[in-house]
Amino acid sequence: MSANPMDEVSNSSILQEMSGLFQKSCCRQSVGRMRSLSIGFGVRIPHLKKNLPDSFYGEWELGTYTSAWRIVRQRHVLCGSQNVVDSIAELDAGLNSIELGQVVSVCAISELDVRVDLDDGTRVEFLGASSGEDELFHVFGPNNLYVEYSMTKGWRIGKSNVPWA
Repeated sequence: MSANPMDEVSNSSILQEMSGLFQKSCCRQSVGRMRSLSIGFGVRIPHLKKNLPDSFYGEWELGTYTSAWRIVRQRHVLCGSQNVVDSIAELDAGLNSIELGQVVSVCAISELDVRVDLDDGTRVEFLGASSGEDELFHVFGPNNLYVEYSMTKGWRIGKSNVPWA
């Protein structure tokens, strides 16, 4: 994903890099192929891709391509990648029925999991559930910022080659 080599960093460096994400409102929620998760925050950035369900991305996009995930509020899983559904569209509809607040923190809660806390008490949890080396969690932000967390390499920062970021 990154056009430049990724730099390994600490959790505090990550928070500094992503400080613009905090207190931004959710503008987009999407479940994609293979139950991937994308959640947009901040202003809506239009794109011209015809094969996507939304005509925009969030100024900040966080999510995962391959890890398990769940949306939790008051000790209840509201929606998760392992929900039993007949289609991705049904899982996407379930995700979009949940109103999400603003991001207040992002942290690795173990070597295997990342948690995003929202101001409304909701948590978005990304769970390491495979032996692969792919990223567990990623963030695309302004000025081509790309942040990822993987179980084998921890936090890393680089530049994305995504034109809207």
